[in-house]
Amino acid sequence: MIRSLVISISVLTALSSAAMAQDSWHFRWIKGASLTYQIKHYTSVIETIDTTTNSTDSKLDLINRWHVQDVDAKGIATLQLTLLAMRNEQKRANGEVLLFDSRDLDKSTPELREQMKKYIGSTLAVLRVDAYGRVHEVKQGNAASFDAEPPFLLVFPAAKPTAGQAWRRPFNLVLDPPYGTGEKYEAEQRIDCKKLEAGRATLAISTHFKTMPDNRRERIPLMQKDVQGEIVFDVPGGRLLNAQLNIDQTVENHQGKGSRYQFKSQYTRQLVE
Repeated sequence: MIRSLVISISVLTALSSAAMAQDSWHFRWIKGASLTYQIKHYTSVIETIDTTTNSTDSKLDLINRWHVQDVDAKGIATLQLTLLAMRNEQKRANGEVLLFDSRDLDKSTPELREQMKKYIGSTLAVLRVDAYGRVHEVKQGNAASFDAEPPFLLVFPAAKPTAGQAWRRPFNLVLDPPYGTGEKYEAEQRIDCKKLEAGRATLAISTHFKTMPDNRRERIPLMQKDVQGEIVFDVPGGRLLNAQLNIDQTVENHQGKGSRYQFKSQYTRQLVE
């Protein structure tokens, strides 16, 4: 009898998962499974104050893994984020280049090596996330950062996937020092399903801030979250496949008349099979 009950529960769970795959957007969490992503994030800053112009660049390459530790009866997964590898090259305004490469520590800048190597192989975050991508609990990590940027970039509505569909995700961006003291600014992201073919959805994402600080300098961290781009999602598999996100924003007169701060960012995330 117990065996029959277990089999019945398993069948119902499988049928429920299959129905969800057909009827609504969702992430598919499987206990014991892992999702490994290769991330490339290139940024540049050009800042002009008075008659002096300085530029800095950063090239960040990461490989991280999200491991599904558990999935409860409500379909909420406990996810563990681990950093597997990192290469970070920073070019300062004076031309100095700082390097950290977890795969070649001997060539890394000593200060960065000692500071960053402890994160390799370490757990960076533990979250409880539902099938729609909503974070229910941050057991380890910065809760505010996952509100501004969901762990898998998307939060889905309870709706059937269709081309031409659009929805919005409101969130708050918290300004921490040195730019602020915990002030919150309202923002939202709009997601448009541009195409749905062969089980793959191509989604356009754009960001809009409802409120902005009066101080132009305080706008700098906000514009660094002003993401526009495209995401490809495996609908039946419930997986983020890849993302290409860009930022190109400028703040004028942030340090007096004639000053200028330009920020550019190119971010890609690719699922590693």
